[in-house]
Amino acid sequence: MKSISLVNRINFALSTIVLLSISTMLVSYWLSDQADNDAYVINQAGSLRMYSYQYAAYAATQPEKADALKNKIDEVWHDPTLMAVSRHPRINDCYQQALVSWQALGLAIAERPYVDIITAPVFAEHIANLQHYVHSLQLSAEGKIQTLRTAQVIAFFITTLLAVVILHWVRIRVNRPLKELTQTAQQISIGNFQCNLSHPQRDEFGLLAETFNSMCRAISEMYDTLEQQVDDKTQALTHSNITLTFLYTLAKKISAHEAKTHDFTQVMRELSQIIGIDDIELCLVTTNGDIPYLQISGSDTHPECTRTHCHECLDTDSTNGACPEAQINFALQRENKRYGIIAVRPAASTTLQTWQQQLIRAVADQLAIALSLRGEEEQVRRITLMKERNVIARELHDSLAQALSYLKIQVSRLNKALATDNKPLIHDVADELKQGLDSAYRQLRELLTTFRLKIDGNGLLSALQKTVQQFTQESTMIIQLDYRLINIPLSPSEEIHLLQIVREACQNAIRHSQGQHLVIQLDQHDDGRVALSVEDDGIGVDEHPDRTHHYGMEIMRERSQQLQGELSVKRRNQGGTGIYAIFTPEYLRSK
Repeated sequence: MKSISLVNRINFALSTIVLLSISTMLVSYWLSDQADNDAYVINQAGSLRMYSYQYAAYAATQPEKADALKNKIDEVWHDPTLMAVSRHPRINDCYQQALVSWQALGLAIAERPYVDIITAPVFAEHIANLQHYVHSLQLSAEGKIQTLRTAQVIAFFITTLLAVVILHWVRIRVNRPLKELTQTAQQISIGNFQCNLSHPQRDEFGLLAETFNSMCRAISEMYDTLEQQVDDKTQALTHSNITLTFLYTLAKKISAHEAKTHDFTQVMRELSQIIGIDDIELCLVTTNGDIPYLQISGSDTHPECTRTHCHECLDTDSTNGACPEAQINFALQRENKRYGIIAVRPAASTTLQTWQQQLIRAVADQLAIALSLRGEEEQVRRITLMKERNVIARELHDSLAQALSYLKIQVSRLNKALATDNKPLIHDVADELKQGLDSAYRQLRELLTTFRLKIDGNGLLSALQKTVQQFTQESTMIIQLDYRLINIPLSPSEEIHLLQIVREACQNAIRHSQGQHLVIQLDQHDDGRVALSVEDDGIGVDEHPDRTHHYGMEIMRERSQQLQGELSVKRRNQGGTGIYAIFTPEYLRSK
């Protein structure tokens, strides 16, 4: 079926209205043109009656005026406009009758001049014919006006009817489809693509309706496809987020040294849930072992995994033939050290995807790092333990061992004195033994304090503040702490040595200085070296301080040497003693 353009229909309707309007105007113009001279003609015809009366009156009394008026009346009867209008069939007879009666009136007056003709029958007939002629002209003019009115009324009704028809047609064929298209467009704008437009005509709106329907179907299919893609991407992102969170948590625990062997069970369970494979197992072996000392399953549905010996499959090559064909191994290996494998046994109809292999490999590497760090921590603890034992042995050798050797010598002297009954020597040896035992006991207490000393997580400043608080409570001295190393990173070893030097210097000052004030200051020089000073206002140090308080001085010197620094003890000019230590921090030495 051939389509009819809606634009052509609208053009046709508008053209019809315009044509009707033009026709109405032309007809009205023609009718008004026909009646253009009617008023003039009626006026002229009415003047003939007046001229006739005047002519009849002048004929009896004033013949000269009567003749002049007769000529004028003849001119009116032969007026072109009057004759043109009088040619109409309905008017021509009246015109001819009136003209004939005028000629008869003229003959009657010519035959009997000076006679009162107004009362004559011929005059009355002429006046009647004129009246009939004027009436015919009036009827003709009124007929033209009535015809104009009728044409205008007919044009009005035709125009009104055509306008109503066109408006109804526009409402049915334009407004309604346009409204449906607008509503459909609004529905599409809010995401509703279920449109079903129907338009019976094959015009522009029909084409738009079909186009909208096709567009809705295409957009709906595209939207559904995009929604599915978005859902797939969302699921993939969610899965990636879960995977990254899992790896981040595992790496965080490992970097914080929080991952223990008993946490591996939870790790394997989470890994099994993420990759969607229940049959997964972690087998841990020693460095030189070939039989797992620990097997952890990733799911409760496969408890037999923990009872299955997988030592035949510990090779990193999953295709060596020793393992089941469906088993894939991921080695836990770091720095050429083997810690075990992660054995994955997917279903027969499935294969491991790339992301699953990458995730399992990442988990295997993280677990290998955790096991490696655990081994390194154990080795560090062994070395630390050995160092601590060496320190204890050295401290015991430098203090208690020498004190006990000295006491052993005094006991030998006492035995000799007892054998000879040398009472002065016995008393002298007894005093030496008492002083030696007191010194050994004091040294033992100092060693116990040293070995028990520790710095908590708050750092050196907190430990020094606690030390100052302790010594303030145990003595009458006013102790002041000036700490200026807030922005300097010190190693744990440096903090321990500094704290021990401060404690030893404070103990010496409290016991021997007899002062009232004690100032502890930690600062950094321009060259980066750290300077420690402990100053009191007491009696001052002896000329040979190394001989007095021998063990305390030696301990401070040894710790200063371990800091690779220098220690000096000086008498202050303003009175009192100053202990000064200076060293380069480890973070500067490592540059």
